Amino acid sequence: MQGELAVMNDTGDTKLIWSQGNADEVAAAREMFDKLRKKGFVAYSVKGRDGEKNEIIREFDPASERIIMAPPMQGG
Repeated sequence: MQGELAVMNDTGDTKLIWSQGNADEVAAAREMFDKLRKKGFVAYSVKGRDGEKNEIIREFDPASERIIMAPPMQGG
């Protein structure tokens, strides 16, 4: 099974795909997740292609179908 990490940024989004059975890919996705969380990004676990079931997560789960990382909100 594959997972997808989508990072929202000023150019749209960047995707990182991992296979649950590939330790190197899982480690790269976990590293990216942790790096972005430290920068204040909010992570959402999304289930299904229509994204109907989502929730905020605070830890990387390699069994996730899809994770969306949104940048921190900026006030003004």
